[in-house]
Amino acid sequence: MKGKDVESLTKLLKQHEVGLSAVKANRLLMSMGMLEEATRESSTRPGVTKTYKRLTEAGLDFGVNEENPQSPDQTTPYYYKDSFAELGQRLLTAAASED
Repeated sequence: MKGKDVESLTKLLKQHEVGLSAVKANRLLMSMGMLEEATRESSTRPGVTKTYKRLTEAGLDFGVNEENPQSPDQTTPYYYKDSFAELGQRLLTAAASED
């Protein structure tokens, strides 16, 4: 059972001393099938499509998609603090296999 205590990817990467940037970690999470890009219409510019990232079904084992208060049609992924050590290890393994 995962806890409800969540944090941003950037903060958890630093706290767990995972030597990856959030950009690289997001790219790895996408290649692992845990994160995906979604789209929505811009609320201020008609005809413009915005992209954002959200956790997939597999990614929901490690976090939640929380509604973005600035853009209600968009979510932002946050990760469980109590299971991030495992996710951090998976990210490091995936990064090492890329090299």
